[in-house]
Amino acid sequence: MEDFLLALKPTFPDVQMNKSQVYPCLNLAVIETSYIMLEECACNQYHYIISMKQSPLVRMENKLHKLKEKSVFPCNPMQSHRIEDTGTIDFKAFILYFENTFLETMAEELFGNRNLVLKNNCFELSPGLRELIYTYIRECRAKQPGCSMMLESLSVQAAILLLRESYHNLSFSSYYPREYHDNKCIKKVIEYITDNFQSKISLSDLAFETHYSQYHLLRLFKQHTGKTPFEFLLDQKIEKAKSLLQSTGFSIEQICDLCGFSGLSYFSQVFKKKTGLTPTQFKGQYNHASKLFFFNGKK
Repeated sequence: MEDFLLALKPTFPDVQMNKSQVYPCLNLAVIETSYIMLEECACNQYHYIISMKQSPLVRMENKLHKLKEKSVFPCNPMQSHRIEDTGTIDFKAFILYFENTFLETMAEELFGNRNLVLKNNCFELSPGLRELIYTYIRECRAKQPGCSMMLESLSVQAAILLLRESYHNLSFSSYYPREYHDNKCIKKVIEYITDNFQSKISLSDLAFETHYSQYHLLRLFKQHTGKTPFEFLLDQKIEKAKSLLQSTGFSIEQICDLCGFSGLSYFSQVFKKKTGLTPTQFKGQYNHASKLFFFNGKK
């Protein structure tokens, strides 16, 4: 850890350290900072700038990059860049510095190649990565027994998420079109909803599972299925309710609970809207049809 921090030290003048918190472990250092260094700088580690408040302009290789709030900007080792002075006064960011060999090893595990070059394209901070960073910081502050092992585990998870989500020369997008990833995402959401329809599912849960932003996931899901995730979830619940009404002797109240509805009134309202019948009417109609089938001698 000492060698890693020593390698980072030239990046942080004393004034920056006064406005920053450093959370280091063996292969990752997370810097929480409100300081903007306007001079040209280059760090000899892979790092990701995660802008949280009042995002700056970054000039790199004679190109201006406008960072957005809650976005991630990747930088390669010794890649010179500077932040433009735009009068920002309430800046806040996380900067994630990875030990080079560690991130290259992670890249080799994922893509079979350790010659990693990050592309300087901003991408949205996913809920999964954001929660991982806060968990890492909480673990650093708490310093409970097993802290070093926890931090190493979180470092691996952070590296994998960033390599999955960022653009670089080894990413899946080099081999598969965007449509391939989108189809995999929709399939994963459908499987998650199907497996967990009885539970309370939020859009943030689905975004966490897929590492897409909530807005992008909502738009993508509607585009592929013609429904929002919530509409799809309701359809799953109603189909399960219809099956239980037809094939079991459960009460309406039991079926309401089994299908994950918050109350009997809401269950009846949604069921009637989807089928044209209340659960009681649907069950009575099915029982009547079954009796006619039986009395006609078609056992």
